[in-house]
Amino acid sequence: MSYILIIIIVLAVLAALIFAQRISQKEKQKREVKAQAKRILLRADDIWDAAENTSTIIDAPEILDALMDFYKYQLRRRDELINPDDTQDLCDKADNFKNTHNPSTVKNELKSDMEINLAKRSCARTSKLLRSANKLNLLTGKACNAMRNALRRRLLDLEVEAYIRLGDAAGEKENPAVATNHYKFAKKLLIESDLKFDGKNELVRSISNKTQRLFGNAVEDQLSRDLKSEKDKEATDVHGIPRDLDVMTGNKKKF
Repeated sequence: MSYILIIIIVLAVLAALIFAQRISQKEKQKREVKAQAKRILLRADDIWDAAENTSTIIDAPEILDALMDFYKYQLRRRDELINPDDTQDLCDKADNFKNTHNPSTVKNELKSDMEINLAKRSCARTSKLLRSANKLNLLTGKACNAMRNALRRRLLDLEVEAYIRLGDAAGEKENPAVATNHYKFAKKLLIESDLKFDGKNELVRSISNKTQRLFGNAVEDQLSRDLKSEKDKEATDVHGIPRDLDVMTGNKKKF
């Protein structure tokens, strides 16, 4: 009888352990699912953030549409894992963002290296997201390439214009070396870009003319200073004494 009791106790303990293990596995699976859903939502938030930043650089409704569709795709993926109660609100928010975007908020110029770098990072981030959307068949390859090229062209225009303005500002401050570096970089961006558009070659020549005029003015100013210095030297002897006695006495010649 005692053996039977021992066997029953052992079986009960084993059953309890197995039950506890299954409960533990289920809890672990639930935690993993919640963690995966959280990562998906973070991915969606990253897409939203990219859309907000990009909307300040380029007025391109089709790009915003693509990003917001990608955003809602991530929300649907989350819905497959858990049953959140905020999905519809987030989708409505995405639609409202697309429909109420104001083109007047788009920047038409970048004023510093910091703004240029921020714009470059934003465009690169959005371009990568568009490529991911294409791989998921949310975008056709043709549409994806067109949007990415639009981003590249917009960034090129903003960068070139920014460096031209920086060059002009340095030229006005009579700093031809700094101005030339800015002009040189603007030309480099245009020449090395594989984007083709009307007026590209003319813009490169225009920047070259700016450099030539800049150094032409610098040389002219230097010649004027040298000429003035030579005249000053001719007006005095080796001891710095004026050669013209009227100058020494303060009298001016009358002609």
